[in-house]
Amino acid sequence: MSTIITVATMKGGSGKSTLASCLAVHWQLGGRRPTLIDADPQRSVARLAARERALGGVPVIEDATETASEVARRIVVGGGPVIIDTPGFRSETTTKCLAASDFVLVPVKASPFDVDRMLDTLSMLVNTGNDWHAIYRCVLTQTTRDSVVAKHIRSELAAAGFRLLESEMTNRVIYPEAALWGATPSLIESTGPAARDIAAIAAEVDNILAIKQAA
Repeated sequence: MSTIITVATMKGGSGKSTLASCLAVHWQLGGRRPTLIDADPQRSVARLAARERALGGVPVIEDATETASEVARRIVVGGGPVIIDTPGFRSETTTKCLAASDFVLVPVKASPFDVDRMLDTLSMLVNTGNDWHAIYRCVLTQTTRDSVVAKHIRSELAAAGFRLLESEMTNRVIYPEAALWGATPSLIESTGPAARDIAAIAAEVDNILAIKQAA
């Protein structure tokens, strides 16, 4: 499935780069030949790729300029998903990447303070232009499964009409531990709970995109 997937949020610390790299590695292990574009000046994904495990061999292209979206369009023709990690702030680079996307993931930390910034991100999505054709989903990150806060945030967003993935990125120590080696949980502990969380998120994204393409 050749698709451009952009991970975007206006809030730092939401797990944006972690989500992008984890999905890419998951699909790489499944033989899908993904490419990561690091369009964030902080270079979090590029720094991971420079470490020992090198994100399992996922190709990483650094381009924090307004041409990142054009790079994505060229690469996706060759097959395999392209995942773009965008800047964690409003920028022309983010706007153009959103406009080029087939699917947008908006990571939201399960905290009331993060919801307002998520609204800024979704407002940016809506105003990217009349030709924007992507679909989006919010995904809760750094959650404590079944916690009161996570349940409340999920209920609040759903009541406001924001679409969320059923799957969540539960807060687990293996994420920073794996990052020390330039890896993700899928590389370190392929059958562990974090890897299962990632697989569930990836499966939901695949299913939504399959339904869209069938329509």
